[in-house]
Amino acid sequence: MTVRNKIIKLLKTSNKVENIFYVSERDKGDYNNLHAYTLIGTNTDMPYKEVKYGLGNISVVDYQPIYYSEYVYEYVSKHIGKNAD
Repeated sequence: MTVRNKIIKLLKTSNKVENIFYVSERDKGDYNNLHAYTLIGTNTDMPYKEVKYGLGNISVVDYQPIYYSEYVYEYVSKHIGKNAD
Protein backbone atom coordinates (compact mmCIF):
# COMPACT_ATOMS: atom_id res chain seq x y z
CA MET A 1 0.00 0.00 0.00
CA THR A 2 1.37 3.41 -0.92
CA VAL A 3 1.89 6.32 1.46
CA ARG A 4 -0.94 8.15 -0.28
CA ASN A 5 -3.33 5.26 0.41
CA LYS A 6 -2.34 5.23 4.10
CA ILE A 7 -3.01 8.98 4.31
CA ILE A 8 -6.43 8.56 2.69
CA LYS A 9 -7.22 5.81 5.21
CA LEU A 10 -6.28 8.13 8.10
CA LEU A 11 -8.45 10.92 6.68
CA LYS A 12 -11.41 8.54 6.47
CA THR A 13 -11.00 7.11 9.98
CA SER A 14 -10.50 10.35 11.92
CA ASN A 15 -12.46 13.57 12.14
CA LYS A 16 -9.50 15.21 13.93
CA VAL A 17 -7.25 15.48 10.86
CA GLU A 18 -7.44 18.81 9.03
CA ASN A 19 -4.40 18.61 6.76
CA ILE A 20 -1.44 16.38 6.02
CA PHE A 21 1.94 16.97 4.42
CA TYR A 22 4.20 14.03 3.67
CA VAL A 23 7.29 13.13 1.74
CA SER A 24 8.65 9.66 1.09
CA GLU A 25 12.23 8.70 0.36
CA ARG A 26 14.20 5.57 -0.32
CA ASP A 27 16.13 3.93 2.50
CA LYS A 28 19.92 4.20 2.33
CA GLY A 29 20.43 0.51 3.09
CA ASP A 30 17.66 -0.86 0.88
CA TYR A 31 16.85 1.16 -2.23
CA ASN A 32 13.66 -0.86 -2.79
CA ASN A 33 12.20 0.21 0.56
CA LEU A 34 10.56 3.59 1.21
CA HIS A 35 9.91 5.46 4.41
CA ALA A 36 7.84 8.60 4.92
CA TYR A 37 7.92 11.77 6.98
CA THR A 38 4.44 13.01 7.80
CA LEU A 39 3.17 16.21 9.37
CA ILE A 40 -0.45 15.89 10.45
CA GLY A 41 -2.47 19.00 11.28
CA THR A 42 -5.30 18.24 13.70
CA ASN A 43 -8.05 20.19 15.42
CA THR A 44 -7.28 18.50 18.78
CA ASP A 45 -4.67 16.20 20.30
CA MET A 46 -4.29 12.88 18.54
CA PRO A 47 -2.58 10.17 20.60
CA TYR A 48 0.10 7.87 19.16
CA LYS A 49 -2.20 4.82 19.17
CA GLU A 50 -4.89 6.69 17.25
CA VAL A 51 -2.42 7.82 14.57
CA LYS A 52 -0.98 4.32 14.26
CA TYR A 53 -4.47 2.75 14.03
CA GLY A 54 -5.65 5.34 11.53
CA LEU A 55 -2.70 4.56 9.27
CA GLY A 56 -3.50 0.83 9.35
CA ASN A 57 -1.38 -0.28 12.33
CA ILE A 58 1.87 0.37 10.49
CA SER A 59 5.15 0.99 12.23
CA VAL A 60 5.23 4.57 13.50
CA VAL A 61 8.81 5.01 14.71
CA ASP A 62 8.87 8.65 15.77
CA TYR A 63 5.81 10.47 17.06
CA GLN A 64 6.09 14.05 18.34
CA PRO A 65 3.17 16.35 19.07
CA ILE A 66 3.99 19.89 17.92
CA TYR A 67 2.01 22.80 19.29
CA TYR A 68 3.76 25.79 17.68
CA SER A 69 4.54 26.39 13.99
CA GLU A 70 8.11 27.39 14.87
CA TYR A 71 8.76 23.78 15.89
CA VAL A 72 7.68 22.56 12.46
CA TYR A 73 10.26 24.85 10.86
CA GLU A 74 12.97 23.61 13.23
CA TYR A 75 12.11 19.99 12.47
CA VAL A 76 12.02 20.22 8.68
CA SER A 77 15.11 22.43 8.41
CA LYS A 78 17.40 20.65 10.90
CA HIS A 79 19.68 19.23 8.19
CA ILE A 80 19.80 22.21 5.83
CA GLY A 81 23.39 23.35 5.27
CA LYS A 82 24.92 20.38 7.11
CA ASN A 83 25.95 18.25 4.10
CA ALA A 84 23.35 15.64 5.03
CA ASP A 85 22.32 13.00 2.52
